[in-house]
Amino acid sequence: MKNNVFAKSIVQKALLCFALPAIALICAAPAEAGLPFTKLVNIGNALEAPRDKPWDVALQNEYFSIIKKAGFEGIRLPVRFSDYAGDAPYYALDEAFMQKVDGHIKYALGLDLYVVLDLHHFDEIMRRPQKHHRRFLSVWWQLAARYKDYPDKLIFEVLNEPHENLGGQLWNTYLAQAVSIIRETNPDRFIVIGADTCNAIEGLERLAIPQTHNLILTFHYYTPMDFTHQGLDFSGFGDMKNVKWQGAKEEIEQIKKDFLLVKNFSRKNNLPVLLGEFGANENARKKMRYKWMFAVRRQAEELGFSWAYWEFASQFGIYDAKKYKWDNYLKDALLKS
Repeated sequence: MKNNVFAKSIVQKALLCFALPAIALICAAPAEAGLPFTKLVNIGNALEAPRDKPWDVALQNEYFSIIKKAGFEGIRLPVRFSDYAGDAPYYALDEAFMQKVDGHIKYALGLDLYVVLDLHHFDEIMRRPQKHHRRFLSVWWQLAARYKDYPDKLIFEVLNEPHENLGGQLWNTYLAQAVSIIRETNPDRFIVIGADTCNAIEGLERLAIPQTHNLILTFHYYTPMDFTHQGLDFSGFGDMKNVKWQGAKEEIEQIKKDFLLVKNFSRKNNLPVLLGEFGANENARKKMRYKWMFAVRRQAEELGFSWAYWEFASQFGIYDAKKYKWDNYLKDALLKS
């Protein structure tokens, strides 16, 4: 792919951005309004796995039909594009992989589902942001050009959970540059933006909003982490067991308090909100998972937030891909009136 003319022409334009500070887009901010969708689910542990090291979800187009039939309005599709970007200076995306992604997106859009295409697990840029700055912008030059004629129901999410050394003003600069690149070829497409500190609420106070229209503010919510991530070694809560969440008044009030911070920020900046991730994993007691999932989803909907549950068919999942069936009890926590 190093000699890919398409990628070269795109990235040569992208290189012009690196001499610039954060680029402001001059457009009026929209009035605060809800999004045309509410209920999404993440297809996690699939395309965001490391290259040539698949995780436990092999993405199949039939999953989109199953999700649609259940009553979800769309998906969030995390993809580790950084693993499929070639060498400098062009960072051309692997065409075979991209055709696979194209097929999944087209199939989902053909079912009239919304698709949030999320640049996920770009771990290298978190540790060494300056080194991977050009790779990041090049990926967005290529994605924006590739999908510029796709339906409006395809939505771009700039970067999942910026953290570590990619934060504060540096993240604001990278974010503004990526949004500017996307707007070159996608003047009206929805773009999802989020704060540093892994899209946590605490990062909102540092987030600078690019001045353009059709932005969506995202945040992630797993509070309390010792409940939602109990028994998972990667999270630091591997030794936690039988952590309870009862849905007591003070527990519900904590969710409301947290979500009101997001609501106030979104109202101040005239942005609709997507709760891009929330979930409790299979090590928690199922009845308590139900209570927590229902409480978070309900509070999101009461404040006019759209949401995307983490996730479809893995440790946090609500569908058993081996038995080809939903966990209807947990699905009801998300979809039942």
